[in-house]
Amino acid sequence: MLHRFAVDASSDSGEISPLWFGHNLEHTRSCVWQGLSAQLIRNRKFAGMPQHNGLAAGWEPIGPRESWFLLEQTPGHNGTEGEAYTAHFDERNSSARQRQRAECFCGTVGSSDRARRGKPAVPHCGIAQNGIPLIGGRRYVWSLALRSDRELPVTLKLKGAEPEALRLTLPPGCWTEHAFDVSAPATTHDGRLEVTFEGPGALFVGAVSLLPAGHFHGMRRDVVALLKEIGVPLLRWPGGNFAGDYHWQDGLLPVDRRAPLKSAFVETLPHTDGFDDHEIGTDEFIALCRELGAEPFITINLSTEGPAEAAAWVEYCNGSPDTRWGRLRAERGHREPYRVTHWTLGNEMGYSHMKGPNAPPTYHDLASACARAMKQVDPSLIFTASTGWSQEWYRGLLAPEEDYFDHVSHHTYDKLLRSFEGEEGCRDFRRLMDAVGTIFHGTGLEGGKQPRRLSMLDIRRFIDARPPSSKPLGIAFDEWNVWYAWYRVPGVAEGVYAALMLNHFCRAARRLGMTLGAYFEPVNEGAILVEPGSARLTPIGQAHALFKPHHGGRLLDGSAAEGDLDLAASARGSEVTITVINRSPSEAHDAEIAIKGAARGILLSSPNFLPGSEFHETPLDIRQQGGTLRLSLPPHSVARIQLISTGAGGDASKTA
Repeated sequence: MLHRFAVDASSDSGEISPLWFGHNLEHTRSCVWQGLSAQLIRNRKFAGMPQHNGLAAGWEPIGPRESWFLLEQTPGHNGTEGEAYTAHFDERNSSARQRQRAECFCGTVGSSDRARRGKPAVPHCGIAQNGIPLIGGRRYVWSLALRSDRELPVTLKLKGAEPEALRLTLPPGCWTEHAFDVSAPATTHDGRLEVTFEGPGALFVGAVSLLPAGHFHGMRRDVVALLKEIGVPLLRWPGGNFAGDYHWQDGLLPVDRRAPLKSAFVETLPHTDGFDDHEIGTDEFIALCRELGAEPFITINLSTEGPAEAAAWVEYCNGSPDTRWGRLRAERGHREPYRVTHWTLGNEMGYSHMKGPNAPPTYHDLASACARAMKQVDPSLIFTASTGWSQEWYRGLLAPEEDYFDHVSHHTYDKLLRSFEGEEGCRDFRRLMDAVGTIFHGTGLEGGKQPRRLSMLDIRRFIDARPPSSKPLGIAFDEWNVWYAWYRVPGVAEGVYAALMLNHFCRAARRLGMTLGAYFEPVNEGAILVEPGSARLTPIGQAHALFKPHHGGRLLDGSAAEGDLDLAASARGSEVTITVINRSPSEAHDAEIAIKGAARGILLSSPNFLPGSEFHETPLDIRQQGGTLRLSLPPHSVARIQLISTGAGGDASKTA
């Protein structure tokens, strides 16, 4: 079937805002651990409940039967008492500040018993961790905090590294921090770390760290490079649900001295026993935003914090060096303010799973109090009000006349295919693709009934029906994805879905008053797949990367959906970008686009959309005749065309 489009390169239907194409960075599952974080040691701060042998999860014992292991709470942060910043922190998370104790009693009674059993008179006791991935040819920095009850000879071993063993003698009674450079001569996925001492005696281990040399503020540079490739104009952090667990002041300690953060939700951090090692704090997040060219978008904790903490966070980010928190930022090496403009007043407070105010009146009281306190620090802030699942939430949220927010948050997730083959697979594929239009335009609220989910058009109507206001309100579509993207490897179906969403952003976002957007979320939960020695884009990531030339362009007339083909066109000066999607699961379609200019193109296609399927990127075959481009799109494919326009492409009529 032939679809005809006409794109007017001289038209201007408004800017395609880069802020519609943002992303989330939430400390969930393997987004940070084994994802963005370069850290290689599991449970390196000894969080959580001990195993039956007294060791923290992820660790194993070394030593004779007379050895004893105990997880102990520590008054300092991860075994380092006396840190000057500690005065800024309370005891909210004290159960997470633990150190591992290893004690050997051999020799306290005498060595004759061990000799009779054929054992060495001076045994080794300690802790170990297996399964550490090391990449051949790379250098690593290994560091840890130690304390002993007496002078102890300690041996540090890292199997698979050179040097494999390091030896030192600890003085008694005080914490000391140690760092060593090692290298990996060959690649292994089963490196083994050991910390042992010659007994008798007690050894206390604080935080242990193993990072590749040249990391970016503790983050993997290959993952950061892929984030640049997909384009991140806006980055929302620290959540999501995790925002309700996050206490920003804890992140002001040096990273090895930060207490792990315990999640209130089993689903948030199942891969790390419910704890986050707090590798990314405010300074690291801002550094990442600067590296990516992203606008920072911070979600405050409305579950357990209030106006004072929120205002202090703004002052730390945006205050001058002569303010209390701005001075601390400057002392930490960041004299210039971070100038964080966008803030969300809590996450999903209109849902029942978040702690704190879950009804519009009580939410309004706390959120508006936080907004007032934050504005006193920086009047230029732009606020997003939390989302909810029902029309009652939005109507209640919009009822008060006080406009303490500028945007209203909206989240949506679609169910993945149930089937992937045959007629049932094609029906499911179409169901998923049809859901994209419902997200934006919905099915209406006939008879006042609650729809299966609210669309952006529904929310726009709620906004437009509110009492008279002094300012317009936008929609922050700051979470969207296919459910459960974080528990599988995405395939081509999800890549086509993402491309359709992005095409709709180009065409419909401005009309619906969408001001911000943020995909949930790229690292190990959709767009980027991270493995120990490599990272790559999934079909979702390839779709995001393909759309980067649209960011900041002007929408062109002729952008439309026609049957199974979906087209968006934009221009920057005379350079035109056109994205075309074939949403059919089984049929190829031809397109004819009226526009003048020499064109080049990229095609993302695949022989199927089975689980684990991947897009193959090839040059797009474009046949040009006069002022017309002709192309063929295979089933479930995405194409991008770029050209320098030499004139308008005729009228905007199209037929099938």
